[in-house]
Amino acid sequence: MRTTLILIFIFFVCLPSFSQYSENYKTLTKNVSAIDTLDFKEYYNNGQLKEKGTLLTYEIGNDSIYFYSGDYYQYFRNGNVKMKAEFDPFGNMLSATCYIGFEELWSETTTLEIDTITNDIESLFLDDDNTILISHDRFYSYSLKLDKMYLKKEGKMIGNKKIGVWKIYSRDGELVMEKLY
Repeated sequence: MRTTLILIFIFFVCLPSFSQYSENYKTLTKNVSAIDTLDFKEYYNNGQLKEKGTLLTYEIGNDSIYFYSGDYYQYFRNGNVKMKAEFDPFGNMLSATCYIGFEELWSETTTLEIDTITNDIESLFLDDDNTILISHDRFYSYSLKLDKMYLKKEGKMIGNKKIGVWKIYSRDGELVMEKLY
């Protein structure tokens, strides 16, 4: 029974976190490993935590490259969470949740696919334009009438460009329109 539970955990938790990489990206990065790890915390002048996370250092040619890795948090001055994100070992955002000042959900991003247009690891690490991230994004808006945040629109993006069908919702949660990009 215990073995079965462990296998189920590995399949449903670990496997999907690596499924978004293209074969080209996996091949290019499979032999690359970090030379250093730094856990960091930065504080506001008022003593509140501003951000925390982990940086991985890679040596590529004569350059040292730093990437966020794992869980990353940003906070407002009052201590409330501004953003929770998860990064892969190469600084690609796998997911992010952003909040406005009163812990209200503002946006959610989930990376669906990570690919590259280069076959050179140095080019991949030194030029962000060589990485292609496709994500599913959800944006929320505040309704004065409902006195709460609601899902306003959602769809896929490549970088900061909308692609495919985007759905726009009313504050009552009804689909108002679909727009093709």
